[in-house]
Amino acid sequence: MSTDEYSKQFYINNAQKYTDHVRNPKDSVYHAYYEKPAMYALLPDLVGKDVISIGCGSGEDSNYLKKQGAKRSVGVDLTKELIDIAKESYLECEFQVMDMERLDFPAESFDFAYSSLAIHYVEDWENVFSHIYKILKPNSYFLFSCGHPVRFAMDNYKLEMKKNEVTGERTFVGDYLAKRKIVDALGKNTANVWTMPFGDISSAISSSGFLIEKIVEPRPLKELKEVDLSTYERLSKLPEFVIFKLIKK
Repeated sequence: MSTDEYSKQFYINNAQKYTDHVRNPKDSVYHAYYEKPAMYALLPDLVGKDVISIGCGSGEDSNYLKKQGAKRSVGVDLTKELIDIAKESYLECEFQVMDMERLDFPAESFDFAYSSLAIHYVEDWENVFSHIYKILKPNSYFLFSCGHPVRFAMDNYKLEMKKNEVTGERTFVGDYLAKRKIVDALGKNTANVWTMPFGDISSAISSSGFLIEKIVEPRPLKELKEVDLSTYERLSKLPEFVIFKLIKK
């Protein structure tokens, strides 16, 4: 199942607002002090390589990959409004409106694939992995991040079992083992994302042909203390995202 219309409409209606958000480190602290530094630390050597950013949004990551020496940096996203902004902003990169579940590139077109906080907008991850596997050359990496299964399994920041000491009845808050849609994951009237346990993610990865080289649960940069102490303390104890580094052997 492709990205639902509700989530698509959020990014269509908020393309410029989203762009302003991710380009302002003080506003997008999860990007600037948490997820991006961890992702960038895992990049392979990109000098002279053909690379693709999947779910590229307004193009910031495509631009970063290009600056790391990539010969060709391509970005694809489902939202035309974001792609238009990316095209205007980063002239040395290539951008196309494209569904990550229908990547229209020849087999073995790229040396590296990258996707930041995008795959969780679709339900069928295995299908996405298979398309990415096809367009990568052998011995190439795919680096992606998504919502952490434990964090996204919570309801109102709780994942717990309660026992009534009188009746012995157990009640549960949250649901880790279910694959489920999280409605308005970014706040009220935003976008929906899908979450599933680590075992299901691993199965989808292996079924597509990839091998997992590394799993990283990011820690925030210490600089975040000065910007947003409460977020720093929370991210130091509870991960919001998780990063997978895969290889096509």
